[in-house]
Amino acid sequence: MMLMPPIRAKDATCEAWNNLLKEDFLRKGFYHSIPLPDGSVLEGIIPLGALQARESEFPIPERLDGKRVLDIGTWDGYFAFAMERRGAKVVAIDNTEQETFRVARELLGSQAEYLVQDVYELAPERNGQFDLVLFMGVLYHLKHPLLGLERVCAVTRDMAIVESFVTTEQVTGALPVLEFYETNELLGQFDNWCGPNAECLLSFCRVAGFARQKLIRITGQRALIACYRHWEPEPEQPSAEPPHLLACTHSSNYGINVSRSKDDYITAFFKSSETTLTCENVFPEVGGFGVYPVGVQHTGGDGWQASFRIPPGLDAGWHPVRIRTAGSRCSGPVRIAIDVPATAEAIHIDGACDSETWRPGEVASGTNRFLSFWAQGLPVNADRGNLRVTLGGKRLAVEGCAADAKDPSLMQVNVRMPDGFPRGRYELVVELSGVRSEGLAVRVV
Repeated sequence: MMLMPPIRAKDATCEAWNNLLKEDFLRKGFYHSIPLPDGSVLEGIIPLGALQARESEFPIPERLDGKRVLDIGTWDGYFAFAMERRGAKVVAIDNTEQETFRVARELLGSQAEYLVQDVYELAPERNGQFDLVLFMGVLYHLKHPLLGLERVCAVTRDMAIVESFVTTEQVTGALPVLEFYETNELLGQFDNWCGPNAECLLSFCRVAGFARQKLIRITGQRALIACYRHWEPEPEQPSAEPPHLLACTHSSNYGINVSRSKDDYITAFFKSSETTLTCENVFPEVGGFGVYPVGVQHTGGDGWQASFRIPPGLDAGWHPVRIRTAGSRCSGPVRIAIDVPATAEAIHIDGACDSETWRPGEVASGTNRFLSFWAQGLPVNADRGNLRVTLGGKRLAVEGCAADAKDPSLMQVNVRMPDGFPRGRYELVVELSGVRSEGLAVRVV
């Protein structure tokens, strides 16, 4: 791996470059060159031709009518105004007021909305979502680059264009590496916080929640990447049968409830006749958004499991999870609850029995013994992560919870008995979110 040394703050080259930049800015007043309707150009430090060349690299259509576009770190607004010329409805943000943007917007008669807002403040609840997000030359200015990129992903509906300084000029296959600049080590600017290598930048895009990325180019230690929220369309002629999705659970507690604020991950359990599945050819999606898996594991026979994060930007509620492979179409959906409150007004246990003998009101003591009971009043998203079940005051591990097939108003709950539980008569109690059932007598025999 070849690391390209950044221009350091104490280098003579750095000092000369900064002096030239200041002189140029004082003379021109603009960083971007802005073309005006009469054919003239507001000359900025970056020539118009260079900006147009960068714009031409974006994998976007000539017209963006009906599309919503966000330009992050807009500065003078060249890219915001360029997207508006293509027909998009544009929102442009920067973390400080840029009078040059307002000047250019007035001269252009632009309708672009301008907000002073930090990238960390981006949220669908505040900003909505955008078909296209431009995140140009911002990431290396962030003290928390991955957090910032997660915020970008959350407000992206389809694609984000990410451009950043990188420490390498090619993808070398090396480990992802991030340089950290504590003060002004990079170009003498204290707000240049980090320098990822190309592998790190691509990894950041995946971990932030984008399904797939396309590296457009790396030149002069600047990388340009198109990041997509969705997988490529299903193959028209599949080479494999769709996976059979069995269950989707919280990766830690194996319940069906996950939270957007806790960086929760989902594990999908599925069957597939394919034998060489990896993170590269397994494509999960949640609520319609694709997400790159962090692990794919063979569990024996035709069994597999894949783990992945909750895609950023989803609303609270029930969302379908589906999974497919590179050669197959999508599985059927399995629902998972995202930030759905699990509450109950009253809980009543209708009955209990040994899970093996089905004898009512009792459970056998011993090894690997299970107790099943049926309760009214539990919500659909009651699970092993939020139910508390006790027998004689001793906590029992919840193994499963599902609506009864014959009576949907009842929830069947299966719990594991501790090995060698003492024989006797005990009270079975279930509790959810502070609501506690009355006890039901159960004999351990």
